[in-house]
Amino acid sequence: MRSRWAKPDRVTGAVRLNPSHGPSLKLRRTIALSATLVVIAIFWGIAGWEASRLGRPAFFTGFTLLSGLALLMLLGVRRRLPFWPLGSVSTWTQIHLYVGLFTTAIYVLHVPALVAGGMLESFLSIVFLMVTASGFYGIYASRTLPKRLTAVEGQHRFDRIDWVRNQIATAAEKACQQISEASAQQVLQTFYQQALSPFFVSRPSLAYVIAPNGNRRRQLLGDLKELDRYLEDEGRRVAGQLAALVRRRDDLDYQFALQLRLRCWVVFHSLLSLVLLAVALVHMLAVLQYIG
Repeated sequence: MRSRWAKPDRVTGAVRLNPSHGPSLKLRRTIALSATLVVIAIFWGIAGWEASRLGRPAFFTGFTLLSGLALLMLLGVRRRLPFWPLGSVSTWTQIHLYVGLFTTAIYVLHVPALVAGGMLESFLSIVFLMVTASGFYGIYASRTLPKRLTAVEGQHRFDRIDWVRNQIATAAEKACQQISEASAQQVLQTFYQQALSPFFVSRPSLAYVIAPNGNRRRQLLGDLKELDRYLEDEGRRVAGQLAALVRRRDDLDYQFALQLRLRCWVVFHSLLSLVLLAVALVHMLAVLQYIG
C-alpha cells in the first residue's frame, strides 16, 4: 500500500470534550461492549432454560434474531437521515454496531451449524454471514479510510472529482503549449503525448480503484526527472509544473478510489440487508405454517 505524508494537525472550530466532564471514548466503548456481552449472556441463559424445560428455544432465538434484523434496518435508515432530531448520527452508528454484535451472537445460538441445512435455511445463513462480514468491513473502513483521505493534499467532494480531473488535464495541456524553446518543446510535448496525456485524460483503472498505489506516480515523476538533462531553465520550470500536476492528479485518483470504495460498500451492505430481512420473513412464515 502506498505511503502518504499526513498533514499536521490544524486548529479547527470543533469543540473538544474535556475528559473531566464525561467518560472518555474508550471508556464509553468499554461500557457499551460490556453491556452488550451481559445482554448476550442473559439471552443465552434464557435459551438454555427453554431447552431444559423442553420448550422451543429456536422460537425464542428466531424471533429475537428477526427483531434484531428489523432494528438494524431502522438504525440504518436513521443513519442516512441525519436531519432527524433524534440524537447524533455517530451515536446511532455505535448503537448499530453493538446491536449487530448482539444479533450475530443470537444467530450462533439459533442455528445448529454455521450454515444451516435446507435450501432456504442455507441461503439465509449465507446471506446473514455475508451481511455480517460486510458489517465488520464497514467498521474497519470507517476507522481507517477517513484518516487516509485526510492524509493527501486537497479534499474534494465525490461529485466534483470529474470536474477537478478535467481542470488538471487542461492545466497540463496549457503548460506544454507555453514552451518557447524549440528543444524543450520537442522533448516535453513528445513525452506529454506518449505518457502524460493518457494519464491525465483517462479515469483510473479498475485495478487501481481496487488497490490504489503510487506506481504510476513514481514512474511518471521519475521519467520527468530523467528529462532534465535535455532541458534548459524554461523546460525545467515547465517540467516542474507537470510534476506538480501529476501529484495532484494522483492524489485525486487516490481520493476517488477510497470514496468509491465507501460508496460501493454502503450500497452492497444496504441491498444485502434488505435481501436478508426479506428471506428471514419468508423463513418465519414457513416455520409458522409448518407448526400450524
